[in-house]
Amino acid sequence: MKFFFRIFAVVLLLAVFFPARADAEPIRVAYSSISGAMGPLWAASDFGLFKRHGLDVQLLYIGGGSVVTQALLGGDVQFVRLGASAVMQASMRGADLKMIANTINRLVFTLMVKPEIKSPADLKGRKIGVTRLGGSTDFALDLALKKFNLKRGADVAVLQTGGMPQLLGAITAGSVDAGVISPPTNLAAAKMGLKEMIDFADLPLLYPNSPVATTQSFLDKNRGVALRFLRGYIEGIQRIKGDRDGAMKLFAKYTKVQDPEILAELYRIYGVKHLESIPTVKPEAVEEVLRSEMKGANAKAGDFIDNSLIAELERDGIFQKAR
Repeated sequence: MKFFFRIFAVVLLLAVFFPARADAEPIRVAYSSISGAMGPLWAASDFGLFKRHGLDVQLLYIGGGSVVTQALLGGDVQFVRLGASAVMQASMRGADLKMIANTINRLVFTLMVKPEIKSPADLKGRKIGVTRLGGSTDFALDLALKKFNLKRGADVAVLQTGGMPQLLGAITAGSVDAGVISPPTNLAAAKMGLKEMIDFADLPLLYPNSPVATTQSFLDKNRGVALRFLRGYIEGIQRIKGDRDGAMKLFAKYTKVQDPEILAELYRIYGVKHLESIPTVKPEAVEEVLRSEMKGANAKAGDFIDNSLIAELERDGIFQKAR
């Protein structure tokens, strides 16, 4: 009895000294990879930017785009951060998802290989890892294989490994010989002796790398919530861009990287070089996915995009306020 009394007393004290906001809307957001691309999401959460807009946001890391998509469709989460191809494939199967924001329009991946692999020809007969078959890393690998004149199945075997840490672990364990990896994992891989064979971000290709998506039914019923979520998210972008030290601390916390060189490079890539200030989803980038990954699909870019929320916030002056 004393034990339960103490628990009750603790709960009562927490309620007194840390009262919940009566108007706070509980929101769950799932993201599919541990990557610097998640910086705005982490910033909006950790720096209380979502709370400023009356949202009590819980972030959930779920490795693998298909699992994240199922969480959204099942109503377990209200927003997701995952690859564009996963959103579009689900929509093509009738899910009716919409991408409502996107912060990076490059394939920020590198093909990292074991040191003994000196040239693309050395990849013949090897195993290459991707986080998810049919996902963004798989799409990037297809580009590399075409560039190197190699065929999957015939020349190389392609294996699905899960998240980025698992992919790096598969390379170091010898389960695969190479992998399509994003920062900071590729930076850690380089320090371990792996070699970069291609940097996909250098290709002259637009790709919706980091969309925020939700369901059309949620937008229809909760447009105001979606607008408040995007306000916090945009302020997260602005915080990342304007607070280098704070951003690097976030990257260290979520990626578990402590190496200052890797963190500085992570910030250069995701806080300066590739991070869009206005996160509109570019139709031409989505068209690239349709051309490359969904040939013959009876669809157009607009079927997967709702830029009206970002446009509304832009009219409200949210981007001018940051200048």
